[in-house]
Amino acid sequence: MAPSKESGALKAIFTTFAAKMPQDGNPYLQRVIYDQLQNVASEAPDVTYEDISLPGYESGEKYRGPAKWVKPHNGSKSHILLFMHGGGYSFGSLNSHRKMCAHFATSCNALALMVDYRMTPEHAYPAAIDDCVSAYKYLLDQGFKPENVVMIGDSCGGGLATTVPLKAAREGLPKPGASVALSPWTDCANATSESIKSNAQNDALSAQESIDLLAERYVDAAGASRQDPLISPIYAEEAELKRACPPHWFSCAGHDMLLNDGTRMAKRLEKAGVEVVLKIYEGQQHVFEFMAGKAPEVDQSISEVGEWVRKKIGS
Repeated sequence: MAPSKESGALKAIFTTFAAKMPQDGNPYLQRVIYDQLQNVASEAPDVTYEDISLPGYESGEKYRGPAKWVKPHNGSKSHILLFMHGGGYSFGSLNSHRKMCAHFATSCNALALMVDYRMTPEHAYPAAIDDCVSAYKYLLDQGFKPENVVMIGDSCGGGLATTVPLKAAREGLPKPGASVALSPWTDCANATSESIKSNAQNDALSAQESIDLLAERYVDAAGASRQDPLISPIYAEEAELKRACPPHWFSCAGHDMLLNDGTRMAKRLEKAGVEVVLKIYEGQQHVFEFMAGKAPEVDQSISEVGEWVRKKIGS
């Protein structure tokens, strides 16, 4: 089925954004431009927000990192989404994804906590995952039961929806209740995704060169391996996936260069014995959920995620 007129407009928006992105890779200007994606979604009704600071660590030193509570007025106060924004670990913010997060929180009948994790090029791996695991610890310290916590994110945040449970398990933390990965980036080596090439002409936002640049900033700058399971969970051993990962929901877009990052990760988890739901929305762009409240396919995705999450965690 062809995309609706509303969701089809996202391709034109992404084309404009891609054209305006600084060609010298300047991350500061990229962040300003990327943050304008907040205007694509509608405001979720009856939601309030509160900015807070979370405890974290950098080189063993304590610091406070920004975060945002997202509170649907009639949502459960004992169930929560830990929302990790996309942007290739280099851009994206509490502003760029606020509306999208609010729509998901409302659909899941839960609170949400958005994490403004440290980004590249100032902070390479493992800063982002460390900050998100610290946020999970914070939620547990606040009294949230692990089975009532959902990891959710888009693009690189969708990768974090899998890697954060992996690292949390390595640190002896309990398994969360569920994970939701929206157009996830799960292979920073960019070696398992045939769609990087097959969707090169369909994806209006990304190019292989830009994806490689983001991997260089996040992984290579840290001297890490792109096949480290805490960077690229698609390379994790089956036994670890089974032990650490909760049930996963994957929302993938048919015209996304990272389509196979989601479909192959789903297959890896399923083979490891993890419950998986995989949804592919044909003709859609990378993280088409940016148009929350504006396109029928997006509203369908958010509604389906909400129904699944409510059943999984009882919200």
